[in-house]
Amino acid sequence: MRLTYTLVLFLVLSAISSISYAQQRLTGVVVDAKDKAKLHQASVALLNPKDSILIKFDRTKENGTFQIANLDTGIYKMVVSYPQYADLVKDIHITAQGLDLGMISLSKAALLLEEVQVNGRIPVVIKGDTIEYDAGSFKVEKDAKVEDLLKVLPGITIDGTGKITAQGKEVKKVLLDGEEFFGDDPTLITKNIRSDMVSKVQVYEKKSDLAVRTGVDDGERTQTIDIKLKEDKKKGMFGQAIAGAGTDKYYGGKVMLNKFKGAQKIAAYGILANDGMVGLGFEDSQKYGVGGSGNVQMMDGGGIMISSSGDETDGGWDGQYRGGGVPKALNMGVSYSDKSKNDKHKINVNYKRSQINVDNTSTYNAQNNLPERAQIDSNTTRTENENKANVANLRYDYKLDSLADLTVNMGFNKSNRDNISEAEAYQKTLSGQPITNTISRTDLNSDQDKFNVNAILTRRFKKERRSITFNVNANTDRNLSKTQYFSENYFENSRRTDTIDQFKKDEFRNNTYGGSVTYTEPLSKKITGSIGYSFSSNKSETLNQAFNRDPITQKYTVLDESVLNDFNFSSLKNSINTSLNYKTNDLTVNLSNQTEFEAVKRIYNNLNTVLQRDQTSLRPSLSVNYKISKSKNIGFRYSGQTAQPSLTQIEPLKQNAQPLVEYLDNPDLKAGFNNSYSVNYNSYKQLKDQNMYFYVGAYQGKRNINSSVRYNLEEGTRQISYVNIDKDNWSVYGGGSYSFPIQKKWGLKMNLGMDLNYNSQYSYLSLLNQEPQLNRNKTWSVGPNIGFNRYKANKMDFYVTLSPGVEKMDSYLQPELNQTTFKFNSYSQVTYYLPKDFKISLSMQQNYQAATKTLQSINMMNMNGYISKKFLKDKSLEAQLFVNDILNKNIGVRRYQDGTAFIQTSNNVLRRYGMLKVIYNFTTMKGDAK
Repeated sequence: MRLTYTLVLFLVLSAISSISYAQQRLTGVVVDAKDKAKLHQASVALLNPKDSILIKFDRTKENGTFQIANLDTGIYKMVVSYPQYADLVKDIHITAQGLDLGMISLSKAALLLEEVQVNGRIPVVIKGDTIEYDAGSFKVEKDAKVEDLLKVLPGITIDGTGKITAQGKEVKKVLLDGEEFFGDDPTLITKNIRSDMVSKVQVYEKKSDLAVRTGVDDGERTQTIDIKLKEDKKKGMFGQAIAGAGTDKYYGGKVMLNKFKGAQKIAAYGILANDGMVGLGFEDSQKYGVGGSGNVQMMDGGGIMISSSGDETDGGWDGQYRGGGVPKALNMGVSYSDKSKNDKHKINVNYKRSQINVDNTSTYNAQNNLPERAQIDSNTTRTENENKANVANLRYDYKLDSLADLTVNMGFNKSNRDNISEAEAYQKTLSGQPITNTISRTDLNSDQDKFNVNAILTRRFKKERRSITFNVNANTDRNLSKTQYFSENYFENSRRTDTIDQFKKDEFRNNTYGGSVTYTEPLSKKITGSIGYSFSSNKSETLNQAFNRDPITQKYTVLDESVLNDFNFSSLKNSINTSLNYKTNDLTVNLSNQTEFEAVKRIYNNLNTVLQRDQTSLRPSLSVNYKISKSKNIGFRYSGQTAQPSLTQIEPLKQNAQPLVEYLDNPDLKAGFNNSYSVNYNSYKQLKDQNMYFYVGAYQGKRNINSSVRYNLEEGTRQISYVNIDKDNWSVYGGGSYSFPIQKKWGLKMNLGMDLNYNSQYSYLSLLNQEPQLNRNKTWSVGPNIGFNRYKANKMDFYVTLSPGVEKMDSYLQPELNQTTFKFNSYSQVTYYLPKDFKISLSMQQNYQAATKTLQSINMMNMNGYISKKFLKDKSLEAQLFVNDILNKNIGVRRYQDGTAFIQTSNNVLRRYGMLKVIYNFTTMKGDAK
């Protein structure tokens, strides 16, 4: 950590010292070449001639003059542009005396059919709301990928996890020639396509699909990067192969193949690894639970779902495993997309097959703040998890004519899960006196099949913004599972042992279908109204059976009717939707409401009883977005929703997967209402590469549905029922950031930020046979952050961010155990390019949380690094020596507050190992010579 502080101090002092450089001035006047008329608001930009990074910018006044001050002496590339005129690009030399260019003449583009006026490439062009970068104007390492190109583009940053930010907003989509490529996983493009195949990079805010279809701007935007390939690069094949072998039997292999032929794209990939590489990133991996103790999720239409708690295999942006345990992955996929020349037909089909095996040992330690005392709850669980999935998706777009579009989506998912877990748990007082001791074993096998189809037809009319949209959908879901379950609970107070030894069979079948129609009509030049109707029908069958062992045959054939759930569920929902849209050039306002009328019913087949409710729900929403300028906007959002109680909260299902918990009925449970508010502001100065944003939001739960828990302190058991609480739950969050260059010659940027969080939650707690006591749990945290980053092709680049903070966790029941702890998080990454095509790279993630009265301190430090060398004439072959967790201090520990408990968990993680990797980038589309 001392090294990190030294680096930061060096950067700050270097930035301050750079102010002392000599500063000069550039002046001139921009005129029409034919009649010498002064051109007002012409743009004059100065770029670094080596990497085309923007340095200074000005616009001409009414008399055509401009002045750019505070310039260092040296050579610059100047770009002068004006609408409908040809751009002038030339190199200029600023001396110690400054430079007066005098009269600069621009000619109208229509007059230059035979004359070459532009004598250089224009690196950045702003076309309305789209920023377009010329890829060839920016220098990157030979054989670099799109990810490396994005790092050098002004206004685009990529952090240590691979998350992309453009013009201060997080990028949600990366397209290839305007189309999604293998879903919308951006890493498939950024990490696999060579930068020298790229012609242009466009950044814009993509309208929602609904806005594009109906012509009514709903204000929804998705920050998007569109990679435009060179025409001669749209035919051929390219890919990447990685093979690695390491110490302690670690291995990693990936093959990625892409084939282009005009609009036709075919891609395939395969992964075989146990080094944490499980997918291609960005929500591409399926989710699997590992570790933790057994969970029981009560579902309205789905009975009881028993699972193990834990993390997910969502590889995030970089495709790396984020869950607990050590994964073994065997994943593969193929994608095909094509479209007709006139875009009348478009098709996208993809198939993925995944298998991941995870072994894990997880721990759970909690300080549980109860009425009259606090206690320690502890659990250690060992799991072996195998998940297999086959997923296929199809999207077909058909343009019936210039005013009508049809889109059909279909999806199929077939998955299988095998989970074996063994757990040991105990409860004890703070003084160490035992309360309960539990051991349990679970062997679960489940199969699930899902199928969905959805069709949307939009018909626009000749009158602008008038349209009608039809939607139909159907879904089926079947889940069958078998579980061998054993638990033994010892109660210290009564000196008794309760044993459960059962075989469980769970069956769940669900069918849903629905449809909607929405009509939009322009009410004035700026106002558009819409009205719609939708319905949805959901029917399901649930059967949860548990069988005890027959004392004679020793087979599990004796049905335990105390935990039998055998029922049919149905829901019929009708909804009316209304909305008003107000749109000007600068202001967009959307006001809408959805009113739902729903009838839900649960018919118990084994009890001949019925539980049913008729309920009405409201969903109002308001969004306001004001564009202060092209680079500044502020937005406000409000949404409300009736929080209806589920039938499972009213009448919980029978279960024994949590033997220390009994769920109670509450037929008087009423609906609550949730409100959500948010304000955000974003400002980006493209020419100065400065970005500032802030956001603040709040979630309010009124007449909230929460738990009322009665504890038996002697036996360590509890009874839970769901009740309405006449106190508002609040969750408030906020933050902001300001990023700016502090030394343009070095490419050095700085980021200053702040994050705030506050949570206040109410529940009822009491001892057995006592009146419930209202309890309030509060948590707040505050943390500033400071960061530095630099990217220079073939030199040195780094990314450093430091985030100190304070967190306070309060419980009204045990105020003497309230906690205020110091936190410090940091992430750093540095890459240095050595001669002879050698490269060295180091990254480190650090997390510290101070100790509390009952929980130990957390000090996690994970440093990874590699040294590599490229071979062959085109640098397509790379050898890499990689070391994971160099300091051997990576620990999977996390701390948080949940209800009345202060909790600390841990999971197995990838520890120190070394690996030799060979990386080969192959292509039939050779890049341009640099």
